[in-house]
Amino acid sequence: MSFTWFKSPKVILTLVVLLLCSLFSVNAQQLDGEQVKTAYLYNFLKHVNWPNDSDKKRYVIAIYQNDAFFQIVKSQLSGRQVKNTDIEVISADSLTQAAQADLVYVEVSPAIDITLLASDLRKTNTLLVTYNSEDKHNIMINLFLNVETSAIGFEINKSNIVYEGLSISNELLLLGGTEIDVAQLYRETEVAMQKMRLREAELKADLAQQSASLKNTSVKLRQLNEELEQRQHIAEQRQIELLALKKDINQQQQSLSIKEKQLSDVIVQLTAMKQDLEKQQSEVSAKELKNIEMEERIAKNRNIISKQRSQINQQGLQLDQKNVELEQRSALIEQQQFYLMILAIFISAVIFISILLVMLFIKNKKTTRKLSQTLTNLKEMQDQLVQSEKLASLGKLTAGIAHEINTPLGIAVTSTSSSLESTKEIKTLFEDSRLTKSAMKRYVTDMEHAAQLNTSSLNRVIELLNNFKQVAADQVVGEVRSINLPAYINEVMQTLSAELKRFHVSYQYSGEHQVEITTIPGALAQVLTNLVTNSLKHGFENRDQGNITIDVNKADDMVEVVYTDDGVGMNQEVLQNIFEPFFTTKRHSGGTGLGMNIVHNIIRQKLQGNISIESKPNEGAIFTLQLPLEISH
Repeated sequence: MSFTWFKSPKVILTLVVLLLCSLFSVNAQQLDGEQVKTAYLYNFLKHVNWPNDSDKKRYVIAIYQNDAFFQIVKSQLSGRQVKNTDIEVISADSLTQAAQADLVYVEVSPAIDITLLASDLRKTNTLLVTYNSEDKHNIMINLFLNVETSAIGFEINKSNIVYEGLSISNELLLLGGTEIDVAQLYRETEVAMQKMRLREAELKADLAQQSASLKNTSVKLRQLNEELEQRQHIAEQRQIELLALKKDINQQQQSLSIKEKQLSDVIVQLTAMKQDLEKQQSEVSAKELKNIEMEERIAKNRNIISKQRSQINQQGLQLDQKNVELEQRSALIEQQQFYLMILAIFISAVIFISILLVMLFIKNKKTTRKLSQTLTNLKEMQDQLVQSEKLASLGKLTAGIAHEINTPLGIAVTSTSSSLESTKEIKTLFEDSRLTKSAMKRYVTDMEHAAQLNTSSLNRVIELLNNFKQVAADQVVGEVRSINLPAYINEVMQTLSAELKRFHVSYQYSGEHQVEITTIPGALAQVLTNLVTNSLKHGFENRDQGNITIDVNKADDMVEVVYTDDGVGMNQEVLQNIFEPFFTTKRHSGGTGLGMNIVHNIIRQKLQGNISIESKPNEGAIFTLQLPLEISH
């Protein structure tokens, strides 16, 4: 099946401006790709009809496994209405949640099987909207990024939409439908126009036939009038003859009997003629009534013709309005070119800000060195072994975070330097009057990519610092507070990602995603850090790679955390003595034997839980932590 791709920059820019103006009424240069996709989702709700539209209390939009985009759509569309019905935006992590929505949005990635998703949503009256899907068979509406114009367009698979019992407006089908759909829509319009022309021709033929019939009736009426006049003339002549006979009565008394007989005959004839005349008059009256009815029919036909002419005039006005809209769209395209110039100025400002950020980063390096020296001094001042273990764990977090921060900051510096060189090059071309459209387009694209790269890198730095700040503060303060256990575990493991990478160990989380507990987060972070350290030093010794998984499940008033590694495992002797103080298998390499004892004491005393372990040689180790949902103060 072939799809209509919007490759024309003018069409894409016009479509985006119209959609976004109708949704947000903001300037075009203030919009990004996420807002464009949000505007598309709003207009899809407006132009798609569900079987039970009249009974809907709300339209539900589900964002599938994309929390960042869910927050954007929710902030833009929550509280809005379409077709006088409220819009609700939800985040769907499973197919069951997605099937309950009216519209499901999916950004296609290797982790998402779009064929399986489309199959599970089939026959649920759900509109599936995808982004950058290469599977054209299973999609309904697919958004895509036009590389040539850096604009977002869409394509429609009408057969899948109809199969779900949905219908779409002709305007949406004309903009995003296949060539066959557009041709069919054009054909239906042509057929309707042909039917209208045939109906007009039939009415004209009926009018001509009725006019001919009226002329024939008028001719017959004229003939009857002439015959009536002739008979009246005859009657007048006979009346004259009757008067002459009366004058001669006295003279013809002798022939009175004969004349009376003749007179009686004349009277009989006159009576018959009078009857004939009355009959003819009645026939003329009936024909006059028929003529009146015919005139009324002609008047009705004229009214019908006038209505049809008014309809044709209205259609002509609609065509004129379409022409006006096309002219307005042309004007918008010209305005868009002006916006592009403003966008170039905006990108220059972003580059300037990025340079300032790099300068601030270089300026803050000295502060970072001072902080590192302070941490080193603090480590040297620790006297007790338990406190040494705790600060060693914090030191590993610090080293891991420093290593993780260096990577995105290095990317940001490299991207900024590249942007500066591109800016100098485009400035040289501009001053030498050698600046071309293609060079400017390439420069704008490079600046956009550089800005996106800088933004993502700096956001990554902020995320790492926030995670480190919270975890480090928890380990130092040790206060009781409520946390989402799965999210907190992922934060701690993220701060240890540098150590995991150094030992080529992969981490995977499974289980529930929302478990609220009230505990001591710092103590829990120290437990996880010691478990990971134990796996890296002992479990994965002399191994090229390894895997660590953490599973969280809630049961009544307890939560179970299962920590698993696929390392070398433990024999029975190590398994029995692992929680004993000063027991270690690495005493010759500097092991203290307090790491797992500290873990055991923290879980039993501070976290008020239990810990158990299962392991066999060469089969890895499984640590099961049972924690209360709320510890007693």
